Parts: sequence; C-alpha cells; structure tokens
Amino acid sequence: MTGLDLARALTEVSQDRLSGALMVSGEPGGVFHLRCGALVEVASPGAPGVETLLLRSGRVSEADWVSVTRSCAADGRVGAVLIAQDLVGSAELQLMCAMAALDGALAVGMGRISDFTFERDARTCRLAAPDGIEPEWLVEEAGRRIRVLGAIAQYLSPFRSRLAQTPAGSAWLATTGRGERREILLRANGRRSVRDIAFLLGRSLYAVTVEVSRLMSDGLLETVVPADVPSPAVPSPHPAPVRGRPAQGQLPQRLPGASGITEVLPLRPVAECWRPPSTYLARHRARGGNP
Repeated sequence: MTGLDLARALTEVSQDRLSGALMVSGEPGGVFHLRCGALVEVASPGAPGVETLLLRSGRVSEADWVSVTRSCAADGRVGAVLIAQDLVGSAELQLMCAMAALDGALAVGMGRISDFTFERDARTCRLAAPDGIEPEWLVEEAGRRIRVLGAIAQYLSPFRSRLAQTPAGSAWLATTGRGERREILLRANGRRSVRDIAFLLGRSLYAVTVEVSRLMSDGLLETVVPADVPSPAVPSPHPAPVRGRPAQGQLPQRLPGASGITEVLPLRPVAECWRPPSTYLARHRARGGNP
C-alpha cells in the first residue's frame, strides 16, 4: 500500500459524501474521520492531537478538560462543549483541529502504510473540527511538507531516530536561557524521538522536525541508537547513509517519499468544507502554533 492508494480511497469517500472512519494500519498508522464526505479529524499515534495541543499550550486546563470529557465523552460533543463554556473560541478550535489533522496526515504519510479499510459510521471521533476540513487542502499541504522534510531532514526519521545532545549542544545549553531550541535540547536524552519531544512540548510534529534538523545541521544534536533498544527493520530496500553517532549497529533510515504520498493527485474539494484563512494562520503562528 502507498500514500497514492490512500489518497484515492479518500477521494472516493469524499466524492460519495460518506460518513465513517478510514482506518490506516502501519507505522505509525492513523484514522481519518469523515462526516458526509468532509474530514473532521485525523488522529495518529505519530503526532500530537488536539487534546495534547490544548492542554500543553495551557489554552484549556486539565481540570476543565476532565470535566468536559466526562460530561460528553459518549456522544463526541467535546468541541461543542468547550466552545459553549467559553474555554476556547470556535475559530481557534477549528484552526487547531485543522493543524492537528494536518500533522496526523503528515505522520501517516511519512510512515509505512500496511493496509487501510473504511468502516461506515464507525468510531465517533473524539474532537471534531466544527466546520470540517477540505480534503484537497489537507493532502496538498501534507505532500508539500513531506517534500520539505525529505529535502532538509533526509537522514532523520521522526519516529525511529533517537536524539542526543552533542558536546557542542551541551555547551550551548550552559550559556543559553530560553527558547524552543533549548526546550528541544533539554529533552534530547538519547532515548527520545522527534515524535516523543513533540508530544512533550505539545508542538506540531512538523515544526519540531524542522527545528531538530536545523539543530543537527548546527552540530548541536545527533542521532544515536540506545544500547538497550534493538534496531527496527529497515523500511526501505535502499536506505540512505547514516549521520550521527550509532551506538550499536546502524540506525535504519526512511527513503524520502517512500510512502508515495508526494505523488498523489489533488483531491476534489468537498463543497463548503473549511480551508484555513491566512488571517487565522498568522494569528496561530503569532501564538506559537507554527503550522
């Protein structure tokens, strides 16, 4: 299975205005939730979801989140209740849902796709985008970001590579106070991946991967294989050379574009689906969202 196959399946579901879940198995895999052909959530264990973004950013307190989810977990109205209680604005929640869906699609596309199935009216999503998300925009933007990461982070897997400070990175930390770079370096302990750090920080997988790539280029971070963690199977028959400091054996690498998502054709837009306006994106970036 490839990203192209997945995109075609998503096209068919969107055109037929179906409701249900397109479930993707693989590494890390994920679920595309649709309602009447519109995407409302993309969830993947490979990328932080809306819950993580809301809680880690402090936009919603843990106590408020627990209260809301207890009251409506069964019917999937978490987003509506958050808005009704003025815990988050409708436009802000829509944007965060779209950015989390994009990150989830990115994780699925960068990983390995084993199979996928569509189940009608299955698995009500936890937190739906209030206005839906345009599939065409999601696929195009996910493909663009995968191409960017393939160019700047071709020796780095967000899921498999374990990150550690170099001596230069440790020295840099000793003289630098705050900032995203410092937060990433502090969490690079030789056992965590980009995905792990993104979850800890409550930041976009894409944004953290870009910054990690820059830190590696500056000689502040390197990839390692922990002594007690066996190397996973190589996902590509033509692995790229390894940069960094392999502690035990060679770190497997992903061949950029191996999933096939960078070759997908644009999906036909779903009528009246939402696409992030430039003003919302600018406001989100100003608040540290880095979509």
